Amino acid sequence: MINEKIKEWNRVIKLSRKPKRAEFEMIAKITGLGMALIGAIGFIIRMVLQVTGINL
Repeated sequence: MINEKIKEWNRVIKLSRKPKRAEFEMIAKITGLGMALIGAIGFIIRMVLQVTGINL
């Protein structure tokens, strides 16, 4: 059972590769934009609740 897992991990490691710089930058930008969007949505919800006087 443990040997099977080790073989699976080795297979994944052999197939994986280091991303090129452009690919990494694109992934980082998309991730950053997603985080900013989620933060902005949370901020807007918080402001709306504060203005309306709803306490959660």
